Amino acid sequence: MNPKILGTDLENLISTAQHHVVFVAPFIKKDALRRALAAIPEGVQKIDCVTRWRPEDIVDGVCDLEIYDVIEGTSRARLWRQTDLHAKYFRSDKRCLVGSANLTGKALGWRLPSNLELLVELESGFPGLREWENNLFEESTVVTPELRDDIAKKVEELKVERPPRRSVDVETDADPDNKWMPMCPSPEKLFGVYSGTIDAGKMVQSAYDLACRDLVTLGPPSGFTEASFKSFVGKRLKNLDVIGKVNAASELGLTDTQAALMLFDYIDPLFEIDAGDVWKILKRWMMYFYPEDFRVEVGQEVLVKSRQINFK
Repeated sequence: MNPKILGTDLENLISTAQHHVVFVAPFIKKDALRRALAAIPEGVQKIDCVTRWRPEDIVDGVCDLEIYDVIEGTSRARLWRQTDLHAKYFRSDKRCLVGSANLTGKALGWRLPSNLELLVELESGFPGLREWENNLFEESTVVTPELRDDIAKKVEELKVERPPRRSVDVETDADPDNKWMPMCPSPEKLFGVYSGTIDAGKMVQSAYDLACRDLVTLGPPSGFTEASFKSFVGKRLKNLDVIGKVNAASELGLTDTQAALMLFDYIDPLFEIDAGDVWKILKRWMMYFYPEDFRVEVGQEVLVKSRQINFK
């Protein structure tokens, strides 16, 4: 199963805006907000962002206090607060996306493992939508520096009172997440997809889609040469928890069977894929991005560490 990247739908929607963009979500993470704002054309002069922004949500990590700074850094944008908000609604002029996805990387497929979410496109003239949006702004408060400081104070007080509570929406600042696993079976084609020299017509569609998904999580900046790209990805891979385990186990030789058993906890349940196949993919990535550090003993299918990996 290859889950749809809803963030692509959102970027496509707001990239067509000419006048007004509205983001409405209870949970908003700063990195996802930056990415969404970057997709808005420069000619758009009005951007409104409405969120719940409760202190307990910030403590629990499902939204960020720093979204205020992101919005303040965009002169055409305003941040609004509605503490009872539960709706997820994104509008670009007369087109909308409505559904379950918050403005977070995990909800929109910009981080892995991602959530299983839904966004459906509607015209803004759909019965009740415009009235609902008008009521939303009437019941919301524009966030001022004073309100931001008051919320920040309450966040610090709450941190003392109780520990954070875990949630499926919590995202770490590390990118990629250390539980992420590469899924594209052709790592040698990853740079071509990144640079645009390889499109869907030059790869099996599923492999191309997975390459795009891996690139979303890896997040390489544009303009890399192939050597710089490989270096960037290699450094990203070193953060993966599973790479550390494979690295240690391969000192004495790691069989395919042993490796597959190690991977069950790292496989996104949204992907219906055998652990053995995941190991084949990971092994290809390791041998491609660290060609001098690992070798496979032919006939035995044992991954052997050649020497200490240098991640610098």
